Amino acid sequence: MAPVKVYGLNMSTCTKRVLTTLEEKAVTEYEVVPVDLGKGEHKSEEFKKKQPFGVIPFLDDGEVQVFESRAIARYIADKNSSQGTDLLGSTLKERALVNQWLEVEAQNYNPPISALIAEKVFKPMFGGGEPDEAKAAELKAKLSVVLDVYEAHLASSEYLAGSAFSLADLSHLPYTAMLWASGDSELITSRPNVNKWWERISSRPSWKKISALQ
Repeated sequence: MAPVKVYGLNMSTCTKRVLTTLEEKAVTEYEVVPVDLGKGEHKSEEFKKKQPFGVIPFLDDGEVQVFESRAIARYIADKNSSQGTDLLGSTLKERALVNQWLEVEAQNYNPPISALIAEKVFKPMFGGGEPDEAKAAELKAKLSVVLDVYEAHLASSEYLAGSAFSLADLSHLPYTAMLWASGDSELITSRPNVNKWWERISSRPSWKKISALQ
């Protein structure tokens, strides 16, 4: 069987989401195909045949091609349901809760945290100048509101969707880890329940392996 191909970059947050899912599902045959963002390879006509919006990652699994990291992660979890960690839940209720918190991550958590990281980490990294501190403060305030909801929820739940680690938790890993690079880790560490949750999910072998990739 040909290995799954992930077109992306090891350092990319969204690529890390996909690779961590592969590790959790015990998929050992996969290959990362580097996409040179510096040369604009992701905007080439050839790449846009795979991903029409010109962003990474993109998954090629033979007869199945998928883009968007969350959709790719769901596909991996579905296809490999009989092996590795159960990331989607085994009952209707469990699956509903996993899907609910996946939507919370995508719709409520990701917008402020990804914008904050873009402003404080990626902007200076890629020559865009110094961060706009007023904009960063506004984004931190928005993220704090979301994290207050998480803090209350996690007071009675070990993981977001219940007592077991799921794709909902996994999806938070890449951008949350970047808060340490942006100097905003107190958003996590100042909230006891969120911090305990973060320590649990970030200590998983899959994330330790993928987060160490350069």
